[in-house]
Amino acid sequence: MTHLRPFRAFRPQQKWVEKVVINPNNLMNEAERKEAARKNPFSIAHVVKPRIDFPFISDNRDPKLFIHARKYFEKLVRDKVLVEEKTPCYYVYRLTKGRHSQTGLVGCALLEDYLQGKIKKHEHVRPEKVRENVLHHEQTRLYSNPVFLAYKKVREIDKAIGEAINNRKPEYQFRTEDGVKHALWIIDREKKIEELTELFEALVPKTYIADGHHRIASQAELSHKLKSDDPYNSENELYKYFLTCLFPADQLKIYDYSRTVKDLNRLSEKEFLARVKKNFEIKKISRLYYHPSKLHEIGMYLGNSWYALSPKKNSYTHDPVGILDVHILQRNLLNPVLGIADPSTDKRIDFVPGTKGLVVLEKRVNKGKAAVAFALHPCSMEQLFAVADFGEVMPPKSTWFEPKLLAGLVSFEI
Repeated sequence: MTHLRPFRAFRPQQKWVEKVVINPNNLMNEAERKEAARKNPFSIAHVVKPRIDFPFISDNRDPKLFIHARKYFEKLVRDKVLVEEKTPCYYVYRLTKGRHSQTGLVGCALLEDYLQGKIKKHEHVRPEKVRENVLHHEQTRLYSNPVFLAYKKVREIDKAIGEAINNRKPEYQFRTEDGVKHALWIIDREKKIEELTELFEALVPKTYIADGHHRIASQAELSHKLKSDDPYNSENELYKYFLTCLFPADQLKIYDYSRTVKDLNRLSEKEFLARVKKNFEIKKISRLYYHPSKLHEIGMYLGNSWYALSPKKNSYTHDPVGILDVHILQRNLLNPVLGIADPSTDKRIDFVPGTKGLVVLEKRVNKGKAAVAFALHPCSMEQLFAVADFGEVMPPKSTWFEPKLLAGLVSFEI
């Protein structure tokens, strides 16, 4: 069962909402973030990414950062840029990009569900990033970036959410620079809140992390720390919950995640191709681009040419992880041929979201920024669920979800 509860959000006044919210994964570099924040004193970036206000601090765990973040949040509240909801509510959040639309429910989920394995993960987390997040949350007592959870479609929940917003004007409706349309409705009717809470508890036995592994891991660690300081172990303590937005899996879209590698590990192109042929069938492509259209098709751009790679049958296993193309590529090419044992730390490899297109891969190779690039077919939600249910993890940078959830649209104070 999935335990949810409504909460009293801090959210922007309508006239400020587009100034407050940020896309935390907008791929801007640090200098660009600082410049954007300097021009916008209302941005939640000053709270969730406080380093932008301290150009001379290099330590991401410096206490000054988190003290500043908390004070900045208090200033936004004091100036009435952010206002607190009068009663606990749920929120319906719809994101639309082109023809794709997804509608989720924003609320607070119980961290104990994560600790008991009812919230499934599919990625490893970096301990240093978790520690940094714990320090931030401990000082600010604020969650402004919801953990993105998915669940298997439940018709009754779809119907209840639809009824909650039917013929109602959203509280916010605006379009961000990336062309994504965002709409948020407030659910404050007690009967509808109770209905949704009961439906998730009765009909959703488990959920899956789509994005936010580090956030939920750090929030669980902080919850454990605060629990040890709570002698009464009160069931209603807010520190036992985290901010989330839950979406039915059938509405979500996973994009591919391409790889570029800076060099061929001291191999010539001829030697490299000979090594690749050990585990892959290779076909040179005559057309301009080659985008994989199904599982076990991998595109490779090398020396101004595209190649189609097909893994040989004896080169991979059929378990939930072994069958993934990202795993096949890592196990049979990136590691043994290019010497990239750990793609999460190796500086020679870089990752490009599939939304950027194949032209970005070509440019990196043609300009000498990379020696070779690989385009992959995106994994499916079913594959993600299978890996998580198997208790395993995917290789780093296996999935890219778009559109991205905005930070600062609602904030949960513990």
